[in-house]
Amino acid sequence: MTAARKLICCTATVAALVMLGGCHMLAKPASNDPTFQVSKGDVTVSVIALGTIEPLSKVDVKSKVAGRIQRLYVHEGDTVRAGQILATIDPQQINSQVAALRAQLNQARAQLASAQKNVSFQRLQTSTLIAQDEQNVDSARARLRQALTQSNVQPQLTAQSVKIAQANLASAEASLKAQQDALKLLVTTTNPNAVISSQAAYDQARATNINATAELKRQQMLNERGYVSDQALDTARAAQQVAAAQLQDAANKLATIKQANTIQAENLTSQVESAKAQVSQMKAALVQAQADTLPMTRRDDVTAAQAALKLATAQLASAQSGVLQNLMRKDDAAAASANVQQIRNQLDAEIVQQHDTTLYAPMTGVVTKRYVEQGDLITSGIDSFSSGTPVYQVADLQTMLVKIPVNEVDIDKIKRGMHADISVDAVPGVTFVGVVDKVAPAASSYTSTSTTSTSSSDAGVIKFPVEIRIDHADPRLRPGMTANCTVIVADHKGVLRVPEECIVGTGTHCSVLVVHATTDKKGKAAQTAVSVPVTVGLRGSNYAEIVSGLTEGMTVKSAPYTGPKRQGISIQGGP
Repeated sequence: MTAARKLICCTATVAALVMLGGCHMLAKPASNDPTFQVSKGDVTVSVIALGTIEPLSKVDVKSKVAGRIQRLYVHEGDTVRAGQILATIDPQQINSQVAALRAQLNQARAQLASAQKNVSFQRLQTSTLIAQDEQNVDSARARLRQALTQSNVQPQLTAQSVKIAQANLASAEASLKAQQDALKLLVTTTNPNAVISSQAAYDQARATNINATAELKRQQMLNERGYVSDQALDTARAAQQVAAAQLQDAANKLATIKQANTIQAENLTSQVESAKAQVSQMKAALVQAQADTLPMTRRDDVTAAQAALKLATAQLASAQSGVLQNLMRKDDAAAASANVQQIRNQLDAEIVQQHDTTLYAPMTGVVTKRYVEQGDLITSGIDSFSSGTPVYQVADLQTMLVKIPVNEVDIDKIKRGMHADISVDAVPGVTFVGVVDKVAPAASSYTSTSTTSTSSSDAGVIKFPVEIRIDHADPRLRPGMTANCTVIVADHKGVLRVPEECIVGTGTHCSVLVVHATTDKKGKAAQTAVSVPVTVGLRGSNYAEIVSGLTEGMTVKSAPYTGPKRQGISIQGGP
């Protein structure tokens, strides 16, 4: 083939292509436009978006106590019931602390019982001494009145005087015996018990201070390594300071009790000696009364009676000072009771932590994640820097949720309770049913993981989060799947409709080109299109509802092209 022929063929081919392209781009819609029949059917308006399936309810199970995972009872995919055991934390350290606190509680209870007994004994002893000394004061006053009366009349000693002296001697001997018994009881029982109780409290406080100091050093070392929080270190420091204060208080109480015991023993010893002196005096008075029956003045009797009254009054005041001892014993009992309560509270807290070493399922569902392995160390969910180490994730897969971002143009169409069709790539050809559960009142930065491939042109589009709930979810739907959601905004069944491309205009009052069959001047069959006004109802993506203006069976055609004029292509021949 010659070059000229090749050029002519090439030019003809290009011209043909241009003519075909020009006919497609420049032709106005005429008889070649497609026609459609007006028919009845469904008109649906929907909003389509991609989202991610996730459970409506899911919980990360964490431990309240830190430690090493001792055993894991379930695995991913297992179904669990609320309250079922999921895992256990090694409880050895907590068990040791519980045992130690129980021993301390028993010791504290024993100390409290001893302190309460000392309170009762001290109260009884004080009341007995006060009653005896009050009786002695009354007797001394009676003797003084009698001595004054006899000194006025100057009577002789009679048998009555002997009886009085005998009574006085018996009273003095009884008082002496009571004082000796009280001194013996104080020396052999009361004071030793008080010292033993205070010494035990001091030893306990000293042991607690040693343990608190060691714990503080251990917490400081763990804190420096980042294993425990500053809060735990502050707690250990506060516990050490409290233990040190309790040790100082116990030491002060022990010294006070020893000093008080010494003073009390000295007071009772003095009272015993006074009672002995009074017995000797009463014996001498009785001998004098029995031997001397001659008249004598009563001046010496008055003086003796006055001295006896003064002594009895002093003894009564000394006995009444024992009320202070009652208060001290009561304070000791109160301190012992507070110590019992404090240890009981610590024990209760440790028992709670002991119970927390077993992790239970917080809800009925399926284990969707297992974060740790047996033997791993985990942190507490309430005492660590972060929110703690999760062990499992339990989710209720009976009710699933699809979160979709909806364009601001469509958000006003979506209402709560609307029907939604959901499909997933994993189950092709199957449509699942959901219901719109939540519509966000404001735009959010939420972006579904399935929409990360969206073009950059959507970057400036405002999105509103919408949640679609799937009740009684199919087991084939799994968390993390990408879901294609179609929210049915409106659905009119069995209405008169035409294709959306046939509608000319916007709003409810539009027009449609209705095709009528005619004949041309040569008598051949032809078609003419007449613009007919119509009332448009619901407009979907494919069809529009015709409320009035058309009847079923009419033929309509696509609306004419109203876009910009197409540019032709000019091809020049070669040289």
